[in-house]
Amino acid sequence: MEEIGVRQPASQQTQRRRQDAPGCLKYILLLLLILLLLGEIAAGEFSRITEAGWLTWVILFIKLILIAGVIALIRLQRGLRCEITAPIGCTEEEPDPVAGILFVRVTGTASGAVFGSYTLEIQKDGDPPIAGIVSYPGGGASGSAPVIGGELGNINTTSLSDGAYTITLRVYPAGPGSPKVCLTTFNLLKVVVYMNRVAGVPAIVLPNNANPLDPTAELRTDYAAAPPPHDFRTRSLGGGMTIKGAAYIYECAARKIKKYEIRYAGVTTPGSEPPQPNKGDPIPATWPVGQRIVLFEYAISAQYQPWTRVGPASTDLINSWNTMTIGMTTYYKLNPGSWDSGVASSGRFSLLLTAEDTTAVTYHDIQHLWLDNKPIIGKIVKFQRLLNGVWQDIPPCTDFLFSFGTLRVVGLAWDAVIDEAWWPPVAPNDNFGYYNLVFWKQFSPITSPLTGNIATRVPILPPAPPVATPTDADADELAQWDLKQLDADASPATSVDPANKIHRGESCTYTLQLFVTDTTVVNEGTTHYVYYPVPVKIINDL
Repeated sequence: MEEIGVRQPASQQTQRRRQDAPGCLKYILLLLLILLLLGEIAAGEFSRITEAGWLTWVILFIKLILIAGVIALIRLQRGLRCEITAPIGCTEEEPDPVAGILFVRVTGTASGAVFGSYTLEIQKDGDPPIAGIVSYPGGGASGSAPVIGGELGNINTTSLSDGAYTITLRVYPAGPGSPKVCLTTFNLLKVVVYMNRVAGVPAIVLPNNANPLDPTAELRTDYAAAPPPHDFRTRSLGGGMTIKGAAYIYECAARKIKKYEIRYAGVTTPGSEPPQPNKGDPIPATWPVGQRIVLFEYAISAQYQPWTRVGPASTDLINSWNTMTIGMTTYYKLNPGSWDSGVASSGRFSLLLTAEDTTAVTYHDIQHLWLDNKPIIGKIVKFQRLLNGVWQDIPPCTDFLFSFGTLRVVGLAWDAVIDEAWWPPVAPNDNFGYYNLVFWKQFSPITSPLTGNIATRVPILPPAPPVATPTDADADELAQWDLKQLDADASPATSVDPANKIHRGESCTYTLQLFVTDTTVVNEGTTHYVYYPVPVKIINDL
């Protein structure tokens, strides 16, 4: 018969009795064999045993063997040891950063002189056991080695909700016989505290694992293999941005989330990003309260509702309280918002999420990012023409004649390095995107390119800091413009679209436009950029 090592709730006793039926058969069989033997003795059969034939002796011998066998099976089962020491009471799940799961450890004893194997089951509220979430030391579908006061297995609780659960341990003998059974009940405290997306950029563990439980996860716009932060494909962030993740601590008696907050701190030198505080640590002084992005508190019981839980699925972490009225009842609800990163200026920064439960235990998560809130500079400063082998400035408001030949467009296409302390600059600290020039004739339906996308600043970066913001005096060549490409009567025809050409003897107003952009993710959907159009009058005097 299965022996229950821990008293179970009354709601489960009936179920356990049904499961014990095979074990009870041993006692019933033993009782019947003993009664049969006693009946034979009472009937006087053994008084004539000396006169009995060999068959009677065989039957008696078989009866004694059966009685001894059943007793031996019962003793074998009683020789098995079954005990669960954890989890009990309010049990907090643990993160596995490598596997990206949450789990609970099961510890205890499963052993005995005739130990064969053991199994673990978990169920909630009398439901059927939950399949596929138990793992054993060494792998396999069951525990194959005896355990004495150690780890019996792990239960993957990632997909489980908080609440009361029952774990059943069955220890099986090596040979025939029923298992010995013990069980425990506990309350699962789910703790999921992380940031997994900032400004729409996911936190990735290289090369391509979106595992926010891993503290090495970095915000990345791709899955390239270069180590952060010097990954040439990783982008800086700017403007308004959301922060998504989870601040979920629910729920044991008198233990659930009380508040959470996010703060930012600057990183002044390469490699000096602050480490993630340990569980239970207060917020370090290097994260001043004046650099708090959000503080969200559950101050009254009415604020605890199923729809006011932040996580565990990705959701908004920047929240404030709002209300909604259904019928005659008013309820609290979350009002999601965003963070204007301009208050932090530009540079390498770290974000710290700290959640605190109602017993004052703290949980933390860190993400590192580059913030860029510096403006783009794009400007056409002047035009030049070649005279006697020297580029000479063309005065403002001068009409451009085809006979000028090729013009030189001089200007600025510039984006500052985010932080010059991180030199030499690489992306995303150096996040210049490109510039290009296009033109169109007045009322033309299309534009024609003067250049492609050019990924070089004008002027270029100096070899070492400090780097001054360029002025008009620092302007340099953006492009050269061959006006003869606009000749509608040229033979052979040029590559400029006919809509932007003029015939000989004609003139027209054109617009030459400079576009400059960086690669920063601004307001989660665009970049820093500038358009600089300049109108000019062009005369085909050929």
